[in-house]
Parts: sequence; structure tokens; C-alpha cells
Amino acid sequence: MQKLLATLMCAAGFVLAGAAHATVINGTIHKIDGDKDGQVDDVRISQFTFTVTAGATVFFDSLAYEATNVDLNGDGVITGFDVNMWLFKGTTLLRDEDDSSLTFGDGSVHRYDTAFSHTFSQAGTYTMAIGEHGRTGFDALRGYSTNTYFNPRAGNLDWAAWRVTMTATNGTIGNVASLNGDPVAAVPEPAALGLLGAGLLGVAAARRRRPAMTSM
Repeated sequence: MQKLLATLMCAAGFVLAGAAHATVINGTIHKIDGDKDGQVDDVRISQFTFTVTAGATVFFDSLAYEATNVDLNGDGVITGFDVNMWLFKGTTLLRDEDDSSLTFGDGSVHRYDTAFSHTFSQAGTYTMAIGEHGRTGFDALRGYSTNTYFNPRAGNLDWAAWRVTMTATNGTIGNVASLNGDPVAAVPEPAALGLLGAGLLGVAAARRRRPAMTSM
């Protein structure tokens, strides 16, 4: 019985550890010369791509207003902006989301940060754009808004940062890549780490209880 329980713990730990998959992306928003006219007067909209399996539901949770005293970009200034997120499949706009009344899991501030869930009926590569509220889907697709000004909520007028956590259930996210040089870092969900630990404990228990071979 003890061996059976250890085996079941091992199997459950490894299977459930893959049930939630999270990826954290950090980026910046500031003025750039997007239209190449020699003037740094265009507002950047960050873009990154990712692949997802069919049937996966992904919760996108943004943090762009640094009022939680999280200096995301390390410039020593607590600043931020009213964030908008756009989800694309190729050039087709699937979602255009601004703000949310949801309770954020990462300390985000209500009314300024966007959070939403999306279920992907088809596997494939998708693009997420994130930028300041007031930009259009066309701006998001090309990665900048021409001849506009960046209007942060406080602090530095030319530089702020954002963070997006993508958590997938019933599927996985993979191949996250920036389209404009923003760093990308994949992190495991805390719950998944605990379940993985349960699986490892199950393996250890099974090995401990394995009977020793007797000589003939």
C-alpha cells in the first residue's frame, strides 16, 4: 500500500505540475524615432510573440503603474502610464483591452492596469502589443504612435516600465520572443513548483521503500 501511495503521489505531482504555466515579460515604454524622420517624437508600443496550444486559456495580467513602489525599470523614479493591450493573430486584432476591474495577482493598481483572459481555439503564434492608452490597433501593429507625446502618471516624462504575467491553464505557452528587444523571462508558477516537489518526494519515497534483492 505504501508503495502504491508513493507511486500515485509521484504521478500526480508530475502531471499536475504541468497544469499551470506562467511567463513574465518585462519591457519599457518611451519616445523613439519610429517613423525615421530624425525626430525622437513617436511613442513606442512594445510587441512580443508567443506560441500557445489549442484550448489553452491564458490570463494576461499587466503592471505598468509603479504606485506599488516597484521600480520596474530601475531608474530610481516611481512612474507609470495607463496601459492598453492588443492581442493579434497575424494582422487580425483579436482583443483590444484597456484597464480592468479584476483583482490583480501581482500588486497592480486598479483603473490603470489591464487584465483579461482569452481562450485560444487554435494553436499557433500570436502577438501581444502593450502601450499607453489612447493609441490605436494600427499603432499597436506597427509598434509606435507617430508624433504623439508620452503622458506618464508621475515622475520621469520619457521613461517608464511595464510587466506582463501570462498564466496558461489547460495548455501551455512557449517560444516567447520580443519583436523590439525587450527582455523575456519564463518563470514557473508557485503552485506548479509545489506539485513538482510532491512528485519528487513520491520518487524518493518509492526508492526508499523498494525491497532489497536477496541473494540466491
